[in-house]
Amino acid sequence: MATTLLNLADSRTTEALSAEFLLKLADRAALMQHPAIAAGYAGTCTAAGSAVMRLPHVGFMGYDLLASFGDGVDITETILTDDKTDITVGRYGKMYKPSDLARLTAVNGLLDPEMFAADAFASYQATLVSLMAGIMDDFTATKGNAATDLTAADFLDGITALEVANVSGGLISILSPLQVGDLRKDLSTATNGALQWIAAETDQLVYKSGNFKGSFLGVEVYSSSFVPDVGTAFEGGMFGAGALAWADGSVSDVEGAINVGGKVLFEADRDAKAGATEYVTQCYLGVTMGIDAAGVTLTSADT
Repeated sequence: MATTLLNLADSRTTEALSAEFLLKLADRAALMQHPAIAAGYAGTCTAAGSAVMRLPHVGFMGYDLLASFGDGVDITETILTDDKTDITVGRYGKMYKPSDLARLTAVNGLLDPEMFAADAFASYQATLVSLMAGIMDDFTATKGNAATDLTAADFLDGITALEVANVSGGLISILSPLQVGDLRKDLSTATNGALQWIAAETDQLVYKSGNFKGSFLGVEVYSSSFVPDVGTAFEGGMFGAGALAWADGSVSDVEGAINVGGKVLFEADRDAKAGATEYVTQCYLGVTMGIDAAGVTLTSADT
């Protein structure tokens, strides 16, 4: 079967559609550019020679202060702390197969190739958040109470713990939808409005991903149903630069397909006998915990 991104009525080239997709990538890349996430990026596994990527951690990011030495006194060595995290990259994908009749009768071009192409990167971004959410219960430091709702005080304790640990850059929190709701409710009641929740605006949902819910005290808050539910408690979390390590990749030599930034492969395959078109999105992703001290688990009741 011939692989093409174009239906018979579409006169645009694959390169033109790819250019549109690149613009969508630029619009949506804000999440990955956040310091808390960008610092953990080990790169693409494309042409890396292995599906296991390695992220080094070196302790010269300003945490070690300059010591005082007298004139003529030799400066003693400061031990440079280094470590590494290995990330195993795995394959992720999905496939839609709308029939010709469904595409023909779709309103406002809902099932046009461009819509599936736009969905491809949005799905990549949501998958990245879900994989990160699954690690929130791995941090040693824990704040909150497994028997009660998440409170603003718990959230503040998490911020303080990371500040004490000298975690640099901005912070991100990934919570379950119930935890986000509990936090907003507590802010509106317990603090009498003294502490403000800043809700996500429509344009932010585009470039930060639909998982973005808002911010509190400068911490960006994301919601994910993949936050671990351990027994009777949700275990979301908060983290800064270096807490998570991740890598990605995508093949780039598939004729007629779109590959964007080495991250997502999007292609279409015609099934003439079925009167349908398969729209396939696939990529390679890996996420694991990096520096334990750069994150904190936020636990609360799951009811």
